[in-house]
Amino acid sequence: MSEKGPSLTVLRRDGPAYQVLLAGVSSAVANTLRRAMMAYVPTLAIDEVIFDENSTSFYREYIAHRLSLIPIKTIMSYAELVDNYFEPKAEVDMVLDVRATGDTTVYASELKFPDGSVATDHPRIPIISMTNGQSLRAEIRARIGTGREHAKWQPISAASVVDYPVIELKSECDDCSKCAEACPTGAIGVEGGRLVVRDELACTLCEACVEACPEAISVKGDKERHVLSFELNGQLDARTTFMTALEILNRELSNILSQLEVLVSEEKAN
Repeated sequence: MSEKGPSLTVLRRDGPAYQVLLAGVSSAVANTLRRAMMAYVPTLAIDEVIFDENSTSFYREYIAHRLSLIPIKTIMSYAELVDNYFEPKAEVDMVLDVRATGDTTVYASELKFPDGSVATDHPRIPIISMTNGQSLRAEIRARIGTGREHAKWQPISAASVVDYPVIELKSECDDCSKCAEACPTGAIGVEGGRLVVRDELACTLCEACVEACPEAISVKGDKERHVLSFELNGQLDARTTFMTALEILNRELSNILSQLEVLVSEEKAN
């Protein structure tokens, strides 16, 4: 473990996609955080649809399924989310009311909260197509839930954890460029006749470069630094997702410790 203690640093951000550096923790802890972010952090998702009118050519079940997969903005603090993880209560009502005056596509922007605001940060998600004269009206309820129940409640997707790549260029290199040509991601290359590290984070630890020229390069993963990559789905921001996952893990571990203490006390009493 690092003497400075655990730390988190944002390495890259591209819209909803993040790469963060987790330092001073083991691979197990880093992966536990990844799993908690995906499976434990609660969000709102559409769980009930009551159709008042549907003259479209689509079955109600099909429309309800499409609606359920739209990421719903979950405007709650991490403390509120943690409370709802242990005792789910939060519900939000919405309405979908569309009357087509021509051939049109119904987008997620038509999904509105009672105050009239759009219920999702992804308004261009298509729901169904309608033709002139058709109408669709539904009363919708979103409930709090977690990714353990269904993927529609996951606040992040495509999450992965890898050890931070450490690339060492050896002095024995004769600049034959075999290792650079073998690298599938362009993490290393040749510039000015010299082998250089272009992008350490692009390295996937496949060691193709080492196989091509073991005398010139070595690649290994740092066991105390890990790169967590993930993409937000649109329900929560990154900070709220992280804080919620950490607090849930903290409470769950505290519960386990309390139960172990009770077991130890009972054994001593017997």
